[in-house]
Amino acid sequence: MTSISLFALFTVCSVTAIAQNGVTHPPGYGLCLALNEAAITLVASGHLDEAEASLTARAFADERSQLVCRGQVLTNMARAMGLQGRIAEAERLARDALRTLEKVYPPDDWALLRPLQVIAVVRLEAGKTAAARSAVARIQSIRIKDLDDAAIVHGVVGTLLHTEGRRSEAEAEYDSALRALEERGRSDSTDAATILTCLAALYVAEGRFDESRRILDRALRIHDRAKDTLPMDYVKFFYLRGVLHIRAGEWQEAEEDLHHAISLADRQPYGAPAFLPTILDNYSYVLRKNHRRQEAKAIKARAAALPRDRTAAAIVDSSALLVGKGTAKY
Repeated sequence: MTSISLFALFTVCSVTAIAQNGVTHPPGYGLCLALNEAAITLVASGHLDEAEASLTARAFADERSQLVCRGQVLTNMARAMGLQGRIAEAERLARDALRTLEKVYPPDDWALLRPLQVIAVVRLEAGKTAAARSAVARIQSIRIKDLDDAAIVHGVVGTLLHTEGRRSEAEAEYDSALRALEERGRSDSTDAATILTCLAALYVAEGRFDESRRILDRALRIHDRAKDTLPMDYVKFFYLRGVLHIRAGEWQEAEEDLHHAISLADRQPYGAPAFLPTILDNYSYVLRKNHRRQEAKAIKARAAALPRDRTAAAIVDSSALLVGKGTAKY
C-alpha cells in the first residue's frame, strides 16, 4: 500500500475565487475576478494553454495591476493542476506566478506566500524533499501579514516535518496553525478542519487511534456545517478514516468508508484525484479481508489501469494536509 498523495490532501477547494479583504477593493478587482473565473474554467475543462493565453492580453490600465492579477490567477491555476495530479505543470505555473509577483513585491512580502506554498507542496509530492525544504525556508522568511498567513506557514512547515518523519515537531506546527486560526476566530473553518486532519493522519501513523478518532469527529462536524466544504473534502476525510479502520483492524467500517470515498471521487468535476489508485488499492485489500475476493480482484484491476504518482512510502506516514482554502489575496 502506498502513501496518501500530498497534493491531493492539500485543500484547494476555493481556487475559483479571489479572496475579498474587506469592503473595498483595489482598481481592477472585478476584472481580475472575471479573468480568474474564466481561466479556472478552462483549466477544469482541460484547456490549460488557452487559460495561460488569456492572461497575456493587455486588460489593465497599468502594468502593476496586470502583474498582480496574473500572479494570483497563475497561483490558482497551479492549485487546480495539483488537484488533477499534474504535479510538474502545477510547479511550473506556481514558479511563473512567483516570478510575476516578484516584479511587484519585495522578496519577503506576504503576497508571495501562496505561490511559495504551492511550490513547496508539489515538490514534496514529487519526492524532491531538498527542493521543498528550500521553498519552506523561503516561506519562513516572509513577513507575516495576519493570522491566516501564520496558519499557512505553520501548516507548510508541519507538512515538511511530517514528511521527514519528525512527527513531534510536525505536531507542534499543526497545533500552532490551529491556535492561529482560533485567535483569528476561525476555529470552525474548513482550514481548521484541514489542519485537524493533518493531526489525525499523524496520530494514525503513530498508532494513536483514539486521539485520531476524536480529531476526525471534530473535523467532520466542521465540514458538515461549513458552507465552503466541497466533495473532495469528504473524499479525503473518508479515505483517512478508512485507513484508521484498517490500522485498527476494523474491516467492515474500513470497507464502508473507502467505498464512500471512491463513490465521491468518481463524481469529481476535475476528474479522478491523483490518489484514487491508493484508495482503490486499500479498498481491494479490505475486500479481501472481508472474504470478497472477486470484487477485490476487479478493484485491483481498476487501480492497476490508472496512472500513479511517483511517491511511494508506508501508508499514512507521509500523508499530510495544508491550510490553503483561503484564496489568493488581491
